[in-house]
Amino acid sequence: MPPHVGGGRFHMGLISVVTSGKGGAGKSTVTAGLGCALARQGRRVLLIDGDAGLRSLDLMLGIGSAVYDMADIFASRCEPIRAIYPSPVCPNVSVVPAPVGLEQLASPDDMARLCRGFARYYDDVIIDSPAGIGPGFETAAAGASQAFVVSTPDMVCARDAQIIGRLLDKRGLPARLIINRLRPALVMAGKMPDVDEIMDTAALPLIGILPEDEEVAVANANGRPLPGHCPAAACFVNIARRYLGEEVRLARLEKM
Repeated sequence: MPPHVGGGRFHMGLISVVTSGKGGAGKSTVTAGLGCALARQGRRVLLIDGDAGLRSLDLMLGIGSAVYDMADIFASRCEPIRAIYPSPVCPNVSVVPAPVGLEQLASPDDMARLCRGFARYYDDVIIDSPAGIGPGFETAAAGASQAFVVSTPDMVCARDAQIIGRLLDKRGLPARLIINRLRPALVMAGKMPDVDEIMDTAALPLIGILPEDEEVAVANANGRPLPGHCPAAACFVNIARRYLGEEVRLARLEKM
């Protein structure tokens, strides 16, 4: 753990924001899964829960009780280090929880400054943004240098992803698409849009696809990481490798 967040000469980690146009797309699942996949590759990862009033990353990563949260940092009720909680179930992953109340976290400038401070101590800082295009999204995106837009395989969510992508583009943030909860059998039966249709509607480059996998729901409900043998875990590994700049070919699932 870093002794403090502030001055000193350290490397600068990557700062990313995970967002979506509508609720229920799976932002927090993606944030937690990507964070754990990166940690398994030896990266030090900090996840920031930016969804005030609806926080979930602490429970998803096995953190029982959090005394301090993001709001306490910005209100100067604690030093930043006091609001960082290591995950007991995923080594090398830590979480800064969102407040349980609906208070505004901070100004975009304050969030950007804090994320840059954290990035001196972590290889990856990943912000779980509130869904939609409100003030919470503006604050969460302020400190990021890249974005991941999560969409389920339906046209409403994909169209909302396109709107989010345009807003990110205006900010100069490169954004990539993650399609979540794809069901290949329904795609093959013509009952669900295929990958090309979702990509065309979202108008974003694809970084990866996650299948509908009951192990995800079980892991989230029990506050533990995905078992390595499940399909979603393998997909998260591929997304993490692409995130790090590797050229990883799309698996059969990801071509549907």
